[in-house]
Amino acid sequence: AGRPGTIKYSDLNAADVPQADNISRRVALKRNGEIILLDPKDRELDRYRVPYGAEILVKEGQKVKVGDVLVQWDPHSVPILSEASGIISFQDIEEGETIRTEIEAGQQRRPVVIEHKGEKHPRIVIEDTEGRILDFHYLPAKARIQVDEGQNVPAGALLALQPRAVTGTQDITGGLPRVTEVFETRRPKEPA
Repeated sequence: AGRPGTIKYSDLNAADVPQADNISRRVALKRNGEIILLDPKDRELDRYRVPYGAEILVKEGQKVKVGDVLVQWDPHSVPILSEASGIISFQDIEEGETIRTEIEAGQQRRPVVIEHKGEKHPRIVIEDTEGRILDFHYLPAKARIQVDEGQNVPAGALLALQPRAVTGTQDITGGLPRVTEVFETRRPKEPA
């Protein structure tokens, strides 16, 4: 927080996801949610955009002071989260055809979606006990699946991680020589 105030949620759709250590994490399930900071007379002081899948560290109505951390997230990957609680089912997820299994340092083997051609569209489906579809997510190439088939998950559970596209500074500096050419006042070698 940039200044002291009281927390108010705006279009966050926050879900409490239970963790292995019996503590729940509060996760944002909306892409355009915000945390608003209010003064004692309920006037807006600040507004902070909350990325999809970010962990919210403050509760609504909580008083915060300067420097308190409100939200945290992984800047290197985009999470794909369950919007409903239910049982995981895989569709068109086949080893060697749409996925390959990789080991990441210090982690267990996890399937990663590969580039593929054809009619297969790998997706994770969340069903209820009768097999009705409650939610589903298509998986883009390079998405790393974080759940197992048949697993029971709560709303807000992490289903897959997609690495964020790396953007360099080259697009900014790359255009500078052209800009200087535009502003130069010289005759072209071959005028039209």
